[in-house]
Amino acid sequence: MEDMMNILHPDKEVFIHEDFRLWITCEPINTFPLTLLQNSIKVTDEAPKGLRAGIYKTFTTMINQDFIDKIDHCQWRSLIFVVCFMHSIVIERKKFGPIGWCVPYEFNNSDLEASLMFIEKYLNALIGPTITNQNLPINCSVIRYMICEVQYGGRITDDLDRELFNAYGDDYIRDNIFSNDVTLTKCPKEGSKENIEYKMLTAAQAQEIKFYREYPDTM
Repeated sequence: MEDMMNILHPDKEVFIHEDFRLWITCEPINTFPLTLLQNSIKVTDEAPKGLRAGIYKTFTTMINQDFIDKIDHCQWRSLIFVVCFMHSIVIERKKFGPIGWCVPYEFNNSDLEASLMFIEKYLNALIGPTITNQNLPINCSVIRYMICEVQYGGRITDDLDRELFNAYGDDYIRDNIFSNDVTLTKCPKEGSKENIEYKMLTAAQAQEIKFYREYPDTM
């Protein structure tokens, strides 16, 4: 970084093409040259604040119509929705500090992408190139293990955190999430004895991306 600062220093007699641009990404470090930072345009990608914002960002940046149409299996779209929902849940826990996770983990979109990629390959292998029956049952325990113990679990170092993540897996990645009108979770409504229920999209809604992106507005 210091060498780069010397090259780009305005007092240096170095020819730099007018169309030259340099894009630098890095973690926060104390040794980042202050002059280079001051002469740069700063771009930050802040994590969304709140469950609703997290789900909205996922459905508008990572999930599109082509993705949900990728596999012709009746449970593919339900798995997309529930894994994205769980992803936002586990990230949101970080704001509670050591009460949320014993160890702060940097769960990010790459974990979600890897999980969805595994589900895609699993369903492709299940369906096969010659099978026309798209309603073959899936093994939720296989998907749950790969997501909770391998994809996300590969980052987890604390036994209690592993137990917590597996509890999320048991709660969300289960056989009955593929039924109609399933409640993913519910919580008390402030100032009322009623509960707020977060439900899965219906089978018809799950076929159109607009319902994924409208879903956070109902929360």
